[in-house]
Amino acid sequence: MKKILLSVLACAVLFGLAACKEKTIPELAAKHNLEIGTAVGNDFYSPEGQERIKDFSSVIVAENAMKWANLRPNQRFWNWNDVDKMVEFGQENKITIKFHTLFWHNQNSSFLSSMKTKEDATAMMDDHIKTILERYKGKIAYYDVVNEMFEEDGSFRKTIWYNLMGEDYIAHALKTARAADPDAKLYLNEYNNENLGNAKADAMFNLVKKFVDEGVPIDGVGMQLHLATDLPFDKEAIRANVKRYADIGIDVSFSEVDVRMPDRKAKDESEIKKQTEIYTALIDIAKTEPNVKTFIVWGLSDRDTWVPGTFPGYGNPCIYDNTYTKKPLYQAIKDTLK
Repeated sequence: MKKILLSVLACAVLFGLAACKEKTIPELAAKHNLEIGTAVGNDFYSPEGQERIKDFSSVIVAENAMKWANLRPNQRFWNWNDVDKMVEFGQENKITIKFHTLFWHNQNSSFLSSMKTKEDATAMMDDHIKTILERYKGKIAYYDVVNEMFEEDGSFRKTIWYNLMGEDYIAHALKTARAADPDAKLYLNEYNNENLGNAKADAMFNLVKKFVDEGVPIDGVGMQLHLATDLPFDKEAIRANVKRYADIGIDVSFSEVDVRMPDRKAKDESEIKKQTEIYTALIDIAKTEPNVKTFIVWGLSDRDTWVPGTFPGYGNPCIYDNTYTKKPLYQAIKDTLK
């Protein structure tokens, strides 16, 4: 005890109390030029949730509030309230905001079905991009411009935008977004695109390389990384994929990370260990590969996670449990960043 007291006193005397204070996860991530954070939903509207967000995050994204059905439920009405509050929260707490997502095949507003021609779709796309990016110019740093544009075999997903505008809809969206806010970082986001050699991963890389070669504005690729303890995990295949984007000057976001486990094994030490190993392996890649710029967990706590509704029989994917208590996983992430 005497040695501990002497160490504390020495630290206080030599460096000041501020220097003795343990660094937070965002501070540790910043040492690696990495922003870390979470998607936010209902937890954003409780004081307890906001404290957890501030403790863990230097970047946040809305889980649903920025999607068409929530942000623009009809053609005349824009529901800015939730996004405005997030932006204000970010400014007050020095937290970066990411926008997810401008274009997706899900959670769309019903009025989009009124589009019948390429001209209709182009006008709607341009209006949507310009209205959002001009409103938040200088306030939102990252945009998922298009989300989930590929099928598992690497072919283009036949979305309403693809069907009316062809595959050029992606390049058009990127060009329009760059013109609306030249400083915003523009990303394409996808799932099952993390492993080198996977059909979807190769399709994404080939598209992005084509854009780079043609001068289409793009800054980064999001790898969602919705993983599970009972599915294969290949750290080196992910790292190799990240590296090839670095070779063409493209950044990467680990954009929607969660690691679910079977409910029947939720208390098994082996499953908890495997979940921790996957999370910390991803953190290790993120901190050691310079082109990985953000690491975002898809959901703050198990209380509001999307996982059970999408993957019945699975859960417990987050950093905090359903009482907002830190899991041992929290400390493992912190230790990996140190």
